[in-house]
Parts: sequence; structure tokens; C-alpha cells
Amino acid sequence: MEITNRQGLPEAIVKAVSTEQHNKTADELSATTLLKGIKQIHLERRHWDEMKDDAADRIWAVWGEAVHILLEKEAPEEFAECKLSVKVPLSYDGEFTITGRIDNYNMKTGIVSDYKTASTWKVLFNDFEDWRMQGLVYAWLLYKNNFMIKKCRFIALLKDHSKSKAKRDSRYPQSPVYIKEYDITENSLKEAENFVMQRLTEYLKYIAVKDDEIPPCTAQERWADETTYAVMKKGRKTAVKVCTNPIEANDFVVKLSADHYVEIRQGTSKKCNDYCICKDYCNFYNNVVKQQGAGEE
Repeated sequence: MEITNRQGLPEAIVKAVSTEQHNKTADELSATTLLKGIKQIHLERRHWDEMKDDAADRIWAVWGEAVHILLEKEAPEEFAECKLSVKVPLSYDGEFTITGRIDNYNMKTGIVSDYKTASTWKVLFNDFEDWRMQGLVYAWLLYKNNFMIKKCRFIALLKDHSKSKAKRDSRYPQSPVYIKEYDITENSLKEAENFVMQRLTEYLKYIAVKDDEIPPCTAQERWADETTYAVMKKGRKTAVKVCTNPIEANDFVVKLSADHYVEIRQGTSKKCNDYCICKDYCNFYNNVVKQQGAGEE
């Protein structure tokens, strides 16, 4: 991947935000890669050397890397920044490797910790399913490598935390450090293994399929808002009612006066628009998401 520098930032910053491709070999996938959409995984692998990203758009990566460097020191009963792997036998001859880089693991307590930088919105919306699955895969990797595992813990530094908002709103995170934990049980480890095998099977299914023939990422993977249908009244700015079904919205309008109408509020795929580095090679983005944006303009 080529890192451009449109704003002429110091070379040190450009180097800091540059990244290498995860799992360069064809028979290896990382825990974090498994969380991406299958189409995104294949497009990134196939077009990595062609893709471009600007240093300014990756600036928070510097913050994330700095956090990890500061927290790399380990106690005698811990290890940090350790890469683990598990060989998964395939139905045909051969095997596939699942990897994960553990930020911190305490051998005494059986707790695996992962450091994150995040927005306060992640806490406010309780949006932690991606973290939970990442933690479960880390736990599974540790278990398969004969380590005791009791809990996975995420230690997040909230980069946009506001003390004044914390004082005014009890729902708002009360500290710039937020900790989310999950107990690891036998069922958790089974769920993790099922997830790994399902994602690996899905990945291998499309390994020889052309780019445009790979199904698009799911709505959840695209961070897509649902398309809604707002019942509006002429002269009023806010909706009378918002429906998720067009039939429901139209049926409701029929019961009202003639100055009511239905406004379609098209859902948007936030990841596609703002965070996917391979979108230029994605036919779903170019044919659907990009066209939606053009229509809104």
C-alpha cells in the first residue's frame, strides 16, 4: 500500500502511520482480519500493492501505536505483544493458520487484555460485539496453546472524552479510561471455534471467485443504517412518524390529510464511505453506495 502525504506532514508521521499487510501468506488469517467482511478481506489481499491512503486520514493510528508502546512493559507473570497461532486442518489435504497478536496476558490470573483507542460513542451505544468476538478468538488461541484463560478485558482510552459532559450526564463515560470485560467459559470457547471455522469456510469459498462475484459485506459489516420512511407534513420540519416499512408508512399517510407525504431516508454504509481502504475496487460500493451519495447531492 502506498501512503500519500497530501498535506506535507513530517516524514516521521508518514512512517508512523504506514502499515504492513496482515498475514502475507495465502494460508494465514489473523483474528482481526476474521472480523472483516469476506469481500473486504479478499479485495485487500488482491489489491494491497495498488491501494493508496493518505497519512492525514490515518493519523489516529499514531495515537494507537503510541498507546501500545507505552503499555508494552510486562510484569514477571505477564507477557506482552506476543503472536500466537493455531493450525486448522482443512477438509482436503493441508491446513490453515489462524493468528493473533496478544497485547497482554497474565499467566497468574488467566486474563488477556487488549488496548484500544475509541470514541465515547462506542460506550454510549454499547457497541462492543466486534470487541467481544476478537476477545473470544484471542481466548481460543490461548486455550489451543495450552494457556489458562478466564477472562478477556478491553482497556479503552476514549480520545474524545469530555469531563464537562461526564459531570452533566450520568450515562456518559465518567472516565477517559473505559474497561469492558467478558468471562471465558467452555461455551465461549466453543462459540469462538465455531466462529473461526465459519469465517474460514466462507473465506475459502470465494478464494478463486472474481472480485465482482463475491457477495457484498453484510449491513452490519458495512456499519449500515437502516433505510427508513418518514411520514412528513408540509410546513413541519420533524417527522410525524418514522417507519421501517414503506407499506406501513403509505398506509399511515392515507389516513391523514392531503398535506402529508412519505420521505425516504436512505440508509448509509458508514464504513464503506469513510473507513474502507479497498472501496475503489468494490463493485457494491461503486454501484450502490457511491451512487446513493451522488443522489443525495
